[in-house]
Amino acid sequence: MYYVVLDQGCSECGESSNILGIFTSIDKAKKVRDEYKIVNNLDEYSDHEFFIYKIDALDKVYQNSYEHLIEE
Repeated sequence: MYYVVLDQGCSECGESSNILGIFTSIDKAKKVRDEYKIVNNLDEYSDHEFFIYKIDALDKVYQNSYEHLIEE
């Protein structure tokens, strides 16, 4: 299993989105997300949202991303 961490920016204010990485454990994915928020000063008042998706294979198209979203 793989875990993709996504930082979704804000198209209205010009904040770009970023894929933080693909990880082999949910714990590593959450740790990277949390460290990224601290390093980039992204608190609950920023225009960024963070998502972690669970995927089972690489080189595969995932049609419905909400089915793979990890709920927190």
